[in-house]
Amino acid sequence: MLTAELDRMEIEDFGSTPERLAEAIHRQLGERPGSVPIHAIARALDIVDIRELPCRNFEGALQTDRERDFGIILANSNSSAFRRRYTIAHELAHFLSGWHKPTDGSTFRCRQSDMTVAGGNMGHMRQEAEANRFAIELLAPAKLVAPHLNKHPDLEHVRAMSTQLEISKAAAARRYVELHRANLAVIFSANGRYLYSTRGVGFPWLAFRNGDDALRLPEPRQAHLSDFEEVDSAEWFGRQQEGTLWAQTLYQQDGHAITLLDLETVDAA
Repeated sequence: MLTAELDRMEIEDFGSTPERLAEAIHRQLGERPGSVPIHAIARALDIVDIRELPCRNFEGALQTDRERDFGIILANSNSSAFRRRYTIAHELAHFLSGWHKPTDGSTFRCRQSDMTVAGGNMGHMRQEAEANRFAIELLAPAKLVAPHLNKHPDLEHVRAMSTQLEISKAAAARRYVELHRANLAVIFSANGRYLYSTRGVGFPWLAFRNGDDALRLPEPRQAHLSDFEEVDSAEWFGRQQEGTLWAQTLYQQDGHAITLLDLETVDAA
């Protein structure tokens, strides 16, 4: 079994933010082939048990004592193995972040919606956003994502990231959009309805709210993936936007879809 030796005190002293916590762990891990060994990392940082059980009302949970001397993580066995890895990293963030407060007594309970929270200034939303930042920085550090960013945007690269890093395609898509130099956004939908989106820096606001009917998505060509198609920016932004907007969609199970948007603009220079 893969093991890791980590100095938790040094990591927590260095880690004043989720990004710094993840960086401190990678500094101690050093260069390793393959995906990040999240189970070994958790055990090296005083997680004494990782249980995978079927759950209905939450995606993951963390039980710990007041001093955070030990922790027990529960991940939903109904979810994919890649999603469970993300859940373990998310719960590990709660464990290492002493300022995070349990949902109920000594137990954190995190729903699937908590795993996509990207921001928030207070209470529950803030600590869930921090746990998500830690999870993606730990499982998909920029140095491992970089080889997938050197070509023209394409959801094929997102699928490759998912396989290599052993993270869900949704998590890979969000990270891809965040780090790519192109002007990108990604939309998640189910059964034709908008769920949520992630925009790269500088990408315009989209004209959707949760539950809105999704737009006409590009049809799949092979392996459930469409080609890029030019689409009307006014339909996506609620107004005409300068530049050319391209869309590509990856169709998944149960009516879910991931749509990558690429806004190409002409440099005024």
